[in-house]
Amino acid sequence: MVFGESVMSVTEPSTAPAEDSPPAPATTTPDAAPLGRASVFVAAAATAGWAALVSFVPLLVLVLLGWLVAGGAGAATSALRVAGAAWLLGNGVPIHTPIGPYGLVPLALTAFIGWRLVRAGGNTARALGDRRAALLGAVGVAVGYGLLAALLALLVSGPEVSVPVPRAFLTAGGFALVCAVVGVAHRSGMLRHIGGQLSPAVRLGLRSGAFAAVTLLGLGAFTAGGSLAWHADRAADTFRAYQAGPVGDIGLTLLCLLYAPTVSVWAVAYLSGPGFAFGAHTAVGIGGVHLGPVPAIPLLAALPTSAAPATGALLLGLPLLVGVATGWLAARRDTGPGLTPLLLATALSGAVAGALFAVAGALSAGSLGGGRLATIGPSWWQLGLAVAGLIGLAAMAAGLTARTIARVRPRPAPTGSTNLGPTATATATAETDGPAAGTSGLGDGSVAAGAAGEAGEAGEAGGSGAGGAAGGSGAVAPARGGTASAAGSEEQADPVQDPAAEPAAGRQHPADRPGDETGAGPAT
Repeated sequence: MVFGESVMSVTEPSTAPAEDSPPAPATTTPDAAPLGRASVFVAAAATAGWAALVSFVPLLVLVLLGWLVAGGAGAATSALRVAGAAWLLGNGVPIHTPIGPYGLVPLALTAFIGWRLVRAGGNTARALGDRRAALLGAVGVAVGYGLLAALLALLVSGPEVSVPVPRAFLTAGGFALVCAVVGVAHRSGMLRHIGGQLSPAVRLGLRSGAFAAVTLLGLGAFTAGGSLAWHADRAADTFRAYQAGPVGDIGLTLLCLLYAPTVSVWAVAYLSGPGFAFGAHTAVGIGGVHLGPVPAIPLLAALPTSAAPATGALLLGLPLLVGVATGWLAARRDTGPGLTPLLLATALSGAVAGALFAVAGALSAGSLGGGRLATIGPSWWQLGLAVAGLIGLAAMAAGLTARTIARVRPRPAPTGSTNLGPTATATATAETDGPAAGTSGLGDGSVAAGAAGEAGEAGEAGGSGAGGAAGGSGAVAPARGGTASAAGSEEQADPVQDPAAEPAAGRQHPADRPGDETGAGPAT
């Protein structure tokens, strides 16, 4: 009877469906479609509204604090309109003023807004769960965000400041669409799937181009900061000329920080050769500087006032050093047999870096009103071509030198790394999701291994520690090559294992094995 009860305790759960088994496909009815579309738009509206709120409230708080410190001059609605105009400008929407359009974008604020929109797309994908619905949700995020921007443009517009409502909807909505799609693609795994379809050389080129662009932007920020420190006396004179007090100085400092990435892009244009303009018929480059009157902003004290000395031509070598580092690091990666994949990866890194800086150059260009300050910033296509040529040629030369002369051997991609591809994706899924991935190689026994902890806990709850351990070992025994915890439970279990558990793992009972010395089996 004891043996029969033990058999029943093992065989009865096998008749019930496993908890990890995939559910039966759900049947859809025509009434469920409208509910699904409604849930998509509700999720999109919620995430878009939250992204707009989180990016707008800090600006509103700062503007209101400044308004209160200034003694509350004017109506509070004017402070709200200033905050709304600054938020729209951060989304790339130009503000029309009596002196002309104001379109110089503070890239620090733009980066923060873009990050919130990427998070909005990812949260929408997580809420919906389905990949196609998530893409539709990204469109919903863009539409909802564009409508909020259009509404704010209506509230901001007045006799002195005006914002075109259609332009606000299209610009902010397009920006939100790009960021939300990136968030959805990252959250749903589409980026990993797309990367898995690319060759190793193309993947390496994309990563190397992004690395080169980020490094070059950091180099531009370092150059701009060094120039500002060199002309610190001029920046201090600008602060003193305002006589705004501590609070006003903090406000000027925050304004400079918002435009610090913009000036960093200008510095990259300066280092790469094309230079940039700060007003009509002006040019700022290594070879020469032609500037007119500059607005009294402390950050603009970093602008050079004359051409660089003869040794300043060495500054052109800084982007080349970034390209050399990119090519040398690319040569240490396995791109395939021969030099052709390496040349493709290094050339692609230059193209990617150039494309990224072409976009950055377009965003960093704008106007500070009409007339002389209507043209500010670099030429986006000249900046993109210069960066692509410098990074690409230097990376190709460095990569070929590393492989042919320095004999740098490429390192193979480590197993279980974050490399994109179907194999890596399946491995990662198998490690995290267990038997549902179907790639662990444990078969049905892995399900029993996953239930070992539950069996042990059941034995402890029954007041018998040994019984719980034995139950745990009985569940782990079918799993071949199980975990270390499963092996430990087998060692602690009684040597005479359950006769019904061994056949489940493909083992034979001593009584069933021919030629067994003991010849003993369970009594019938």
